[in-house]
Amino acid sequence: MAKATAEKSPIIPQSIVKTQSVPPAQQDQQDKDPMPPVLGEFPPTQEDSNRLANYQYYEQLSRGSHFEAFNIRVRDIRFNQAYEKLRYIKANFPGLISKIMADMLFSEPIKIKVTNNQEFVDAFVRVNHLNMLMYESELTNSSLGDALFKLRVAPMNPENPDESSTVILEEITPKLYFPVVDPFNVKGKPIKQILAWKFNIDKQEYLRQEIHTYGKIENKIFLMNGNKIEGEADLNILSLNLKPIEQTGVKGTLVFHIPNFRNGNVHFGESDYSDVDSLFFAINNRITMIDNILDKHSDPILMVPPGVLDKDGKVNKKALGVLEYEEGTAGEPKYIVWDASLENAFKYLDKIIEVMFMITEISPDILGMGQGQSDSGRSLKLKLLRTIAKAQRKRIYYDPKIKDIVYIAQQLAVAFGVKCDGIASKEPEYPEIEWRDGLPNDDLEQAQIEQTRIDSGTTSKKDAIMRLDGVDEKTAEKKIEEINEETAVELPLMNPNTNFKPGEPGKPAAPTPTSGKPANPPTKAVK
Repeated sequence: MAKATAEKSPIIPQSIVKTQSVPPAQQDQQDKDPMPPVLGEFPPTQEDSNRLANYQYYEQLSRGSHFEAFNIRVRDIRFNQAYEKLRYIKANFPGLISKIMADMLFSEPIKIKVTNNQEFVDAFVRVNHLNMLMYESELTNSSLGDALFKLRVAPMNPENPDESSTVILEEITPKLYFPVVDPFNVKGKPIKQILAWKFNIDKQEYLRQEIHTYGKIENKIFLMNGNKIEGEADLNILSLNLKPIEQTGVKGTLVFHIPNFRNGNVHFGESDYSDVDSLFFAINNRITMIDNILDKHSDPILMVPPGVLDKDGKVNKKALGVLEYEEGTAGEPKYIVWDASLENAFKYLDKIIEVMFMITEISPDILGMGQGQSDSGRSLKLKLLRTIAKAQRKRIYYDPKIKDIVYIAQQLAVAFGVKCDGIASKEPEYPEIEWRDGLPNDDLEQAQIEQTRIDSGTTSKKDAIMRLDGVDEKTAEKKIEEINEETAVELPLMNPNTNFKPGEPGKPAAPTPTSGKPANPPTKAVK
C-alpha cells in the first residue's frame, strides 16, 4: 500500500552533494549500453508483499490446505520431519467460521429500497445476482480480511454480438488492490485506487495498471524485469482498444473496498483467522496424534509362551507381529496393549475447541453443540449474542458500501445510456437497505409480536405481512385485498319497524299492525 507524500522532500544543498568521476572508457561503454531506468517495484512496498503472503496463507486455511499453509508459515524442517510418517488430519474450522458468517449476513436476501427508481434497482440486483455475489464475497472477506468490487459497462455475455451493454458488478480479488492513501487519513477514501497485475506476451512480462480516481480511469502498461518496473509500454499490445484516460461520468470511483474489520491506523482489514491460527494448528496436531495412536492400537503385537515359535527361522516372527516370553518365564498368549491416556487427550482437544469458539465469537449453539434447548427464538438469540454482534460488526462495513455500489450503478447507467434487463435508470437515488439476522424464525413468536404491534397501532397490516411473509409492497397489498374479500359478510340493513317473511331473506315484509285484525289473515291448510 503506497502512501502519498505529506511534504515535499527537503532540498539537499549543492555543497554537500558528492560527485564521482567516471573513466572515459567506462563512460563510453555506459553510453553504448545504457541500463533501462527502474521506475519502481511490484509489489510497491514491503507492506504489500507481506499482505499478499498473508492472503495466500489464509486462503489455504480457508480451503482446507492446512498442511501446506502451516508448512509455509512455520518455515521449519522439523515440521515436515514430524509429520512425514503420519497421516495428517485436518479439521477445517477456518472454512466453517467463514461459512457461518456468510450465512448470518446473506443467507436471507437483503432488500434495497429507493423511492422512484425501484424497478431499475431491482433489475440491477437481479441481473448481477447481488445476494449471491455478496455471500461469496463474505467468504473471501472473512478469510483474507478484505473484499473488493468493481463496476463496469459491458455486455453480460461478450461472445453474443447482439447483446446490449449493461451495468455489471463483479467481485475481484484484493490481491490486485494497491491504493494510494492519505497518511493523515489512512482509513478514508484513497487518493488513488490502483488495480495492478502481471501478464506475459512472448516470454516478456508486463504489468497492467488501472488507476481509478474521481470520475476517470487511467490505463497503463509497463515492462517488467523480475519485480522491477523498467518502462512504459504501448496500450495497443493487448488489442483491447484501451484509452489512456477514460471518463466514467460518475461522482466517485468504480472500485469499492470492504474491509472485514479494522483495528488501528490501517487501511486494510483483518482476517477472522488472524488471532486463532495457532489454535487451528493445535487442534489439527492433537487430532492427528490421536488418529495415529488409535491406528497402532488396532494392530497390537501377540505375545506367546516359549517354544511356540520355531527358533530355526522357519517362522518369521517380525511378519507375524509376535513376541516370545523369555526362557523360563510362564505366561499365556496375549496381546500387548498400553495405556495411551486418550481420555486426557480428548479433554485437552475439547478445551482447545472451546477456547477457539470463544476467541472467534462463534457460539456452539449455532452448530447445535450448545447445552440445553432453546424454547423460543428469543432464547436462541440470547445464546448467540456474541455471534450476532460479530455479524452486526461486519454489517457496519458492508452497509454503506452496498449503498454506494447501487447509487453509482444508477449514475453509470444514466451516463452511458444503458439498461438493466431492459429497464432504464431514472434519476439516481441513494438507497436504504433492510437487513435480516440470518437466524431461523420462530413463526408463532413473530406472529404474536406483529399482532401486538397492529393492536397497539405501531405498525400497519401491510408492513406486518411484508415482514412475516418476506414479500414486497405490491404483494402485501394484494394479500390484504384477498383477506378483506374473504372476511367480508353481506348483512342486510336492519330496520326495527320491518319484518322478513320466512323463506324470503333480504325482502322486507309488510308492516305488522299494532291493533285490529291482521293485515294478512293466515291461509287455510290444504288437505
